[in-house]
Amino acid sequence: MIGLVDCNSFYASCERLFRPDLHSRPVVVLSNNDGCVVTMSREAKSLGIRRGAPYFKVRRELEQAGAAVFSSNYTLYQSISNRVMGALEELYPDVEVYSIDEAFLHLPHRVPDLGLHAAASKETVERFVGIPVSVGFGRTKTLAKAANRWAKQHRHTQGWFILTEKREEEILRQLPVIDVWGIGSRKGRWLLQRGIRSAWDLRQADAYWIKRHLTVVTLNTLWELQGRAVIDHEPPAPPKQGILSSRGFSQEIRELPQLRQAVADYAERAARKLASQGSTAQYVTVQVRTNRFRDSPQYANSATVRLAEPTAYIPDLVQAARRALQRIFRPGYGYAKAGVFLFGIDVPEASVPSLFADGQQKKDSAARAVGEVHRRYGAGSLRTLQSAGEQPWAMRRELCSPCYTTSWSHLPRV
Repeated sequence: MIGLVDCNSFYASCERLFRPDLHSRPVVVLSNNDGCVVTMSREAKSLGIRRGAPYFKVRRELEQAGAAVFSSNYTLYQSISNRVMGALEELYPDVEVYSIDEAFLHLPHRVPDLGLHAAASKETVERFVGIPVSVGFGRTKTLAKAANRWAKQHRHTQGWFILTEKREEEILRQLPVIDVWGIGSRKGRWLLQRGIRSAWDLRQADAYWIKRHLTVVTLNTLWELQGRAVIDHEPPAPPKQGILSSRGFSQEIRELPQLRQAVADYAERAARKLASQGSTAQYVTVQVRTNRFRDSPQYANSATVRLAEPTAYIPDLVQAARRALQRIFRPGYGYAKAGVFLFGIDVPEASVPSLFADGQQKKDSAARAVGEVHRRYGAGSLRTLQSAGEQPWAMRRELCSPCYTTSWSHLPRV
């Protein structure tokens, strides 16, 4: 059997963790720049608000319901996720982290009473970390997903469910095909039009017909629903061959100095990702554009700079980004978004150093030292002068909660 542990309304649960007063209140978490609703607690869902709804359209309704609204606090969410996964790794020898709030559990042998085991796993995570989770077990990953969904939707399960082979038909007949893991809305609508309405209908479909009209991925889903485990462990992600740091501004930028500061900040973020995977980059591309939804002059452009040597040295990457920006900046426009893209990525051991490289060893040593500071004290604890200072264009996070678990200054006072 394969298990799936899924945190319930994860972002909202993280916000409640240090705020017991929010236990029974609706909780909503917003997307970047406080734009749309991305996560809701059970109480917020009962208000009929849909995920993806623009905040300004539902703000009054949330206020009337006494809802607590938060900006996305990714630092907090990743920290709590690490705690959840750490608790699971104490219980299981083989934990496959699938996303920030989900993990597959691979059991090396039969467990005599899997129900007690699932219940104990749920209780342990909730007691050690404080985040409510649902646990589902099935013969395959897809069936484990279905079991987890059943546990989450039916309170009488007490948050865990074992999908045995005898109950698969009963449960899969009640699972809409559009909600099957790996199907999605587009393929789900296509299947509905051809009479395949439930997960059980898909399981009974002809494999050759599915492969001919859809994809091998959908064929794997069919086999998984039949109890054939064909979706293996996700292999470790290979180093990224391109790293992008791009965000919209909270307000338009019209002056070059502010745009330089934003591009330098994005270049630093991309450089930290590059260093975290032990790679170097030789090309830096900068993209800028105006707000295409506004009735104002429009402009979009990009430029690429090739570095003399592949590097992860932040000052060199920032300087290259500034040179690229200088080529494409045009006065008179209100810029709404910028991005920095690093490519030509390689690992230092695989690249051949140039005879004309000057001081590259010192730069590599400095890059490693900066990386160690970031690991110890947090990303962005060291900055270049180009990105320092106030950032009026920075992402809007007016409702952000404290970073309770990663910042000494944000520790709760008791």
